[in-house]
Amino acid sequence: MASRIPFDYHLFVSYMTRTDDSLLSIVVPTTATAFGWTSSEVAWWHDQRKFFLDDVTGLWMKHENPLTRNSSINEQVVEFIKKFHIVANPMLDRAATSPGATIDLSKVFNFKIGRSAPTHPTVPIESLLYGIYLPLGGGKVKGKMFSDLETHRSALNTAEHSDAVEIAFTFGETEMTNPYAIGTTHKQFSKATFTVDMGMNNSNSAVWINQRSINTKHPELDGPWNKAQKFYLQ
Repeated sequence: MASRIPFDYHLFVSYMTRTDDSLLSIVVPTTATAFGWTSSEVAWWHDQRKFFLDDVTGLWMKHENPLTRNSSINEQVVEFIKKFHIVANPMLDRAATSPGATIDLSKVFNFKIGRSAPTHPTVPIESLLYGIYLPLGGGKVKGKMFSDLETHRSALNTAEHSDAVEIAFTFGETEMTNPYAIGTTHKQFSKATFTVDMGMNNSNSAVWINQRSINTKHPELDGPWNKAQKFYLQ
């Protein structure tokens, strides 16, 4: 099921703007009344918007400004959106089943009336994912993933509800210490064994690569990154 709250940066900005505008509207009954939300919950939602979208100090403004954008800001944006999901989704569950919810409001907040979110895991993935990478030539690399829980064979970390692996890689001799650094490439694979094309033009280049277990339906539960490893393309 697609997420009610977008993970895409720009779609998330649009979602926060229109939903908070709805909560601030003085129409009667208010959106909060229709949803059964408390004044504290409405204040929290608005505070999140101010923190993220303030024209001067907002995290999004720093991300969009080339003079302030860096890997740390990018990582903060990712983490902010994930944490927003954790608090906001239970609120949307209540809104979806509230007798006061209307079709128009359901479109603004992106939920289906009368239907709460399905039961799903809520505990973030804790196990590290280990990767073995074999350069195949022509810029292609074969990857095999092994989890803490299944070390005898390549496998996804399904025991902690992972359904895919995310890799991050960058080229050069400098060690990759931040998988969100600008210039890092991210790819996802639904199988524990996969082939990634890094480009024939990068043959003989040094590659730093990292991986983690992810849950594509609930990215807020994604696992930790392992330590990056280095090899050379063929």
